[in-house]
Amino acid sequence: MKEDVNVIVKDLPHEIKGHVNQNRDGSRTIVVNARLNYEQQMEVLKHETNHIIKEDFASYDVNIIEF
Repeated sequence: MKEDVNVIVKDLPHEIKGHVNQNRDGSRTIVVNARLNYEQQMEVLKHETNHIIKEDFASYDVNIIEF
């Protein structure tokens, strides 16, 4: 199954490295904090992509997922 994933790099609060949203059309948007250096941004992109691969949107507790 092909997934449509958009990646946006934008200024976020310092404590938020990134997040992923499921859009109404079924696509996903990964938002990466522009305040991070390149290496950190790539780690966040990898982390958020893993949420998509693991289908974490089916889980209800984000704290358990992040743990």
